[in-house]
Amino acid sequence: MEDVAEVVVIGAGIAGLRCAIELQSKGIQTIVLDASDRVGGRMKTDLHDGFRLDRGFQVLLTAYDECSSVLDYDTLKLGAFEPGAIVWTGSRMEKLIDPWRRPRQLLTAALSPVGSFQDKLRVGGLREKLRRKAVSTIYEGEEKSTLEKLKEIGFST
Repeated sequence: MEDVAEVVVIGAGIAGLRCAIELQSKGIQTIVLDASDRVGGRMKTDLHDGFRLDRGFQVLLTAYDECSSVLDYDTLKLGAFEPGAIVWTGSRMEKLIDPWRRPRQLLTAALSPVGSFQDKLRVGGLREKLRRKAVSTIYEGEEKSTLEKLKEIGFST
């Protein structure tokens, strides 16, 4: 008799692969199908002239319990990113610093030409409001784009 998969997982990205591993650990015969000739989904690194070129922007949030239970961080040799961003203002690149994670750079963050001072106060207010909520309730409200929500809160445009 021919073996037949009990479950077909569509997509060999991280979620699909994790799903297949979990199913197989429970003794469920599983097959993974993907349109690509490789695993990884949206995560891909190309080698070009000796350089590694990552497609997309992939950040592992190590605070998730699921990650630490299935990944060996030491083997992955993870690197850290400086929190914040670099923003093009139309004339130059400016650093956008997170003063809650880099308190010594509070003055630099406050004086940054990215956003108005009022916008920065609004970010602080929004941050505190979200910190008081249970994570499970954050996504319960009406779905809105980031731009819609920022306008609703009163951010400058």
